[in-house]
Order: sequence, then C-alpha cells, then structure tokens
Amino acid sequence: MNFIPAPMPANETRRQEAVERLKIKGTDQHDVMIVYSEMAQELTGFTAVAATLFDADSQYSLASCNFPGKSGDILMDRAQSICSYTILSDKPTLIPDTSSDERTAHHPAVLSGMCKSYAGFPIINKDNYALGSFCLVHPEKKALTEQQIILVQKLVARLAHQLDTQSEQREVTSNKIQEAINQFSKVAPNASLDDFKYFISLCSDKNVSLTLLRNLIDLDLCFIEDTKVSLTQKGRDTQQKMGLQTQILQKMKVEGDAADNMVDDMLSKLGET
Repeated sequence: MNFIPAPMPANETRRQEAVERLKIKGTDQHDVMIVYSEMAQELTGFTAVAATLFDADSQYSLASCNFPGKSGDILMDRAQSICSYTILSDKPTLIPDTSSDERTAHHPAVLSGMCKSYAGFPIINKDNYALGSFCLVHPEKKALTEQQIILVQKLVARLAHQLDTQSEQREVTSNKIQEAINQFSKVAPNASLDDFKYFISLCSDKNVSLTLLRNLIDLDLCFIEDTKVSLTQKGRDTQQKMGLQTQILQKMKVEGDAADNMVDDMLSKLGET
C-alpha cells in the first residue's frame, strides 16, 4: 500500500496567496530562521527539525537541522510529504509512532526507519493561514512532553510573527519605491532607469561618477561645483516629494536577492510611465 497524501485545506486558494505574498520562495532564509530549528532540537532531543512552507505543488525549506538540502530548496513534492497533514489544522500533528498511524505508516521515510516519530506544528500567519509546517523527526519512537509542546508552539508563533513582519516591511518598502518612481516620473518623464538610480544614490549621499550625471544636470536636479555634486533647489524639492530623505532611506533598507528583485521590479515601472 502506498502513502496517501493529505487532502487540500478548505481555504487552499487563499492559503497559497498568503504564501506567495511572502515573496521568499527560493530565497536563503537560513541565517534568520535557523535559530528556531536549533532551539527546537535542543528542547526536544529530536534528531531533525525543519521550518518549511508549502506552495501549490512543493514543500520547500526555510531552515533546517539534519534535513537534506539547504534554505530555499524544494524538499519534496507536496503529495509525498507527511507535513501536508500538519497544515490541515491549527493544532500540532503529533505521531510518536509513525508505523502505527494510518496517515504515515506507508511513507517511504517511515518504512526505511528514518522517521519513527513525527511532530508537526503549523506555521500560522496573522490572517490565520497555515503557511507551512515546523516539523520534528526522530529515528526512534519518541513523544513530546506537554511542556515541550508548549515551548515549541511558542517558537513557531515567533517564527510566524517574523514572517509576517518581513512581509509587511517588504510591502511598505515596495509602496515607498513606487511612490518615489511616480514622483520622479512627473519631474523627469523622459528620464531613464539609470537616471532614477543615480538620483537615489545622490539622495543617499553616495558617490556617483560625474560622467553619469549629465541628464540629471540638464534636468536641473543637481550641479557640480569644484568636483562636488550637490542637489539643486529643484532636486531637493523632488527628493522631498519622493520621500527620499536620508533617514527615510535608511528605514527602507532591505537586503538579499529577494529584495533586490523586488526593487528592480519596482524600478522597471519607471519605463512604463
């Protein structure tokens, strides 16, 4: 008999949309997420721990201890994952003996002896969608104590809150960049993407090669005096309208490939105006 995958959650379409809004699929979240897996491993004594998300077809890793693959990798097809049962409920899925549970008994990892016990905790966001599973696996039969369950639940709630915070910050940053693009387009409708980037660099007090500033000078947004570049009054007014004062730019700082892709996507809209 083969492993029978879990049915889809009743709110699957909206759940998938919530996962997509995170914008972290395929990105490396190891450094910010590994602490949760390490703490759960220390608290419970389970051999392997992983924080994962589910899209329509796959389960992929945020961070893990003693699981194959690295952060951002697809771990397996969703239909082959025990964790697909975990996202059906807001309560933990606790299976201290996987060989005697009809949901897991015929899974390859159970038959091979790799997963004799399983504990899965749904990662639930602020809108009550189960984004994925925080799962613990052990090669011997093992049950969590009531206190361990409470502690892991607290860890997973903190992880979910961090995902929500990242998503909200990314949305705020995206909105600010879009507004900056709109304001710059009004002042310089024929400017290029490079001109926009150079202007942002000037607003951030970064050095820009003088040979790259010809268009901004022609637009009366900056001037050169004794090899020093300064914003004109029009440039300062534009900076203000764009919300690009230095302290705001510092708050908008984001890191990583996902953030770079998001910024590039926002900047691309400049050429569409």
